[in-house]
Amino acid sequence: MPPKTPHINRNTDSNAPCPCGSQQSLQACCLDFIEGTRLPPTAESLMRSRYTAHSLVAVDYLWDTWSPEQRLRSSKSDIRAWAESCDWLGLQIRNTHAGAEYDDSGIVEFVAIFRQQGQLHQHHETSLFRKHLGKWFYVDHVEP
Repeated sequence: MPPKTPHINRNTDSNAPCPCGSQQSLQACCLDFIEGTRLPPTAESLMRSRYTAHSLVAVDYLWDTWSPEQRLRSSKSDIRAWAESCDWLGLQIRNTHAGAEYDDSGIVEFVAIFRQQGQLHQHHETSLFRKHLGKWFYVDHVEP
């Protein structure tokens, strides 16, 4: 089955810095993951690409990388509304535990900085990721 092409703004400059803060271009960092041509090899790379997908409003990617059992809590339209309501300003990875290429689970602590309705916000979360059949999924936040 060919990869899905996400509904992202095709005017996006793939040579611009990646929104995830990796100091690489979008093309060299997260874009291949979002476009479905490569799978993120680690929990952190999935976290970074999900942040970038929020900034690009790549709803299909966000949905497809969310664990199926957790999708009942939301919908694609909810994800779109949230992503579009925010001006995504930066991502800081604070800590990772496991989540390497050969692990089956990992934890990533991060802070996402965004502006919503003129107010600056920081979303600080420690997230659980699991790999199933070689593909990483965001599961949920975990209590520190």
